[in-house]
Amino acid sequence: MNPALDVAIASAAPPGTAVMLDAATWRSLAAGDARLGFVGLFVSGGRVHALFTDGSAPLLLATELIANAYPSIATGFPQAAWFERLAFDQTGATAEGATDRRPAIAQGAAGTDAAWPRFIETAGEGFYQIGAGPVAGRIASPVHRRFSMGRFSMGRFSMGCFSTDDTRILRLEHRLGYAHRGIAGLMRGKSPRVAARFAARIAGDATVAHAVAFARAAEAASGAVAPPRAVALRAIMVAVERMTADLAALAAAVAAAGDARFATLLGQAREQSAVALGEAFGHRLMMDIVVPGGLALDLRGDAVASLLAALDRASLVVRAFAWGRVRRDLGPAAGIAQARARSIRALAASVRADLAVVPEGIIAAALPAGTGTALGAAESARGMVYHWIDLLDGQIRDCVAIDPSARLLPALEAGVVGLDPQAAAVLIACYGLSVGAIDG
Repeated sequence: MNPALDVAIASAAPPGTAVMLDAATWRSLAAGDARLGFVGLFVSGGRVHALFTDGSAPLLLATELIANAYPSIATGFPQAAWFERLAFDQTGATAEGATDRRPAIAQGAAGTDAAWPRFIETAGEGFYQIGAGPVAGRIASPVHRRFSMGRFSMGRFSMGCFSTDDTRILRLEHRLGYAHRGIAGLMRGKSPRVAARFAARIAGDATVAHAVAFARAAEAASGAVAPPRAVALRAIMVAVERMTADLAALAAAVAAAGDARFATLLGQAREQSAVALGEAFGHRLMMDIVVPGGLALDLRGDAVASLLAALDRASLVVRAFAWGRVRRDLGPAAGIAQARARSIRALAASVRADLAVVPEGIIAAALPAGTGTALGAAESARGMVYHWIDLLDGQIRDCVAIDPSARLLPALEAGVVGLDPQAAAVLIACYGLSVGAIDG
């Protein structure tokens, strides 16, 4: 145990306020710590910050950069590798001791000699690679996936329900950066109210989660408090967004598994929810409704009945996941699919209950021109979304958005190993990751 790290973990710093570590204590993070769940890493103000969860509470640790460098923590927290690569592309800060120094989003950038990083090649005979993307013949996120393929016998791989000698995926790697928009750069120098539009566009299927997390961070940094009605409606919006995203992921997974009928039913349930949200909030995705200080628009009372009907339909459709052939056809993705189905039913019930107790009152409060740093969080269908903000006299000096897609990507890459391409397609669809949210 590291006494200095123990003190940092036990500290009661306000969310968003970094607990400073000396270089030696930071370096000890490379050994890992079972008490900490890694969330993200970023560089700002001459410091490297690492966000963890200690139980359910967020913990922000930081250390000063020395010669624009810091010790890598990817050995102890493998998910940090992507963030360390991203931090180098964005700020030039080097993670000393990092084993993966390939560009994250700067591959072949115009006006530079940045080389495309090579994919890992498997030595030996009988192995080959398949590339997919970034351009697809359908509406899809721009990402290049490289599958390393090979044939495995029972002696090398045992997959249970699959044949014992067939072509399987040996490795999956992603090349990202095609969807990079520089959102943080667009937000700097603006007021939180103006920048909220950019936060809402980080991920289309998590626009409310990102908007709420950003608004909570801005409110905490400036000392503002959203009105009770706005808080209640935000919670309802987040829950409905999670439900619709779960429906979309399930529909994609079932379609990849070959069940067009059930995929259509799920898609129709999602469409009914989107139509109801358009009636209730004026936008099918509820985009630009959440702003720092509250809400830009109120819930339309005459649209509540349509929203309740959409909740009932979504809950009814996913009951099929309690039994039947569909569950078996999803293979390794069945567990995730069932979790999404349970989530849909639970969210539909909670939203119905919450709609009955929304308080009356105003929906927005003034946002003072404050100075400070703060952290905001909200839950998406993929997990917790975090926004960190640094305000100076009411203007954004720096900001960071962390979407759970970046943390789930390594899990997806590991999860497809040993699967055939069709089973991998089902698992990829069921994960429902946002490439744009990773690229930023």
